[in-house]
Amino acid sequence: MGDKNREINIVVVGGSYAGAAAAKRLAALSKKGYSGLKVTLVDKSTHYFHAIGFPKALVDAEYAEKAFLPFSAFFEAGSKHEFINQKLSRVVDEHHIELDNGQTLYYDYLVLATGGQAPGPINVVGRTKEEGVQEIRQLRQGLDNADSVLIVGGGAVGVEVAGFVANKYPTKKVTLVHSRSRLLPENFRKGISNGAIAKLGRLGVKVILNDKVEIPSDFGYASNVGHRVLRGTISGNEYESDVQILAVGFKVYTEYLEPLETSLGQPLRIERTGAIRVLPTLQLDAPMLPHIFVPGDVNNLPVSTKFGYKAEMQGNTAASNIKKLIDSGFDKAFKGKDSAKAVAAAAPTVGKWTDYVDLILVPMGPDLGVAQILKIALGGSGIANFLVRQMKSKDFMLGMRQSYFPMTKKAKHE
Repeated sequence: MGDKNREINIVVVGGSYAGAAAAKRLAALSKKGYSGLKVTLVDKSTHYFHAIGFPKALVDAEYAEKAFLPFSAFFEAGSKHEFINQKLSRVVDEHHIELDNGQTLYYDYLVLATGGQAPGPINVVGRTKEEGVQEIRQLRQGLDNADSVLIVGGGAVGVEVAGFVANKYPTKKVTLVHSRSRLLPENFRKGISNGAIAKLGRLGVKVILNDKVEIPSDFGYASNVGHRVLRGTISGNEYESDVQILAVGFKVYTEYLEPLETSLGQPLRIERTGAIRVLPTLQLDAPMLPHIFVPGDVNNLPVSTKFGYKAEMQGNTAASNIKKLIDSGFDKAFKGKDSAKAVAAAAPTVGKWTDYVDLILVPMGPDLGVAQILKIALGGSGIANFLVRQMKSKDFMLGMRQSYFPMTKKAKHE
């Protein structure tokens, strides 16, 4: 076992669900005898945005303000841990990254949790709280003045947005168009799709399945406020609306790995999507680099794992595995190893991440919702409404996230 008091530098890039979980768990080790351990959290934004809560933030201005939490309050005051507000430019080599401002950081262990950028409303573009709140405010003002709203995409976000918009604006025409034959992720039971269609119908939402909307090239990033007529490429239907909101998945941007791929002489990403290849342990799929972990949406695990709570679980797994490497003294043994065989001999066996949780909660406004817990689908029932109301729709679990930011009350983030 290595000396727990030795200097250990851990860099976590990305402060959303996976990155925040990993950084928080690793930073806690400094209070458990790992006195030389330092965690540096890097994120391009000044504030964490509680993206899960976007549907509520869209219609509730007070909640939108609360949904931004300052990274300056992430670590406890007086700790050696550090937040750096910069974007990752490149992973230089097995021990260094470079940020957009030219700053170079050394790491013994690296967590790449840069996530995905959704083309729809779940991610704000702005890098400050003020910019993010303004983006949401402009869309809300567009909804205030609209007669009709088109939502493209019937996954969890699209269904939630449709429900909250229809509940807030009961006199407006709200249409949800989805390219598949059912709503919500298809790894869940069809009963929740049927329940969602029925409950959206109660709110006055018109749901259209099996049609793909053609998005113009000049369409705004997150949404478009202004009268438009969009065409369904399958049906030929024309969808006329005053506000259009996209909720159609996300992309990952991982060009920062190109220098490392070049030096290793091997691809580290899926060519078509850019997703980073990982082992079941969430380590980078590169024999020479077992000290780099990739939890969350940026990795190449199946789409069924792309939920906030699963990203958080992956972040915790990455942190636990890094602790095992630290306890084995791997960061000391790793230095000087020049072959995959030698590196493998120095690295201990670490745990695999297992996707064993089968859960989805989908609120549609404050009072209606569908859920699936394990294999039990709660679609059209009143029980689903009650569970979703108690577990999610009140604050979209924002209170749980606020506990990650112990210095929030003291930080100046307005």
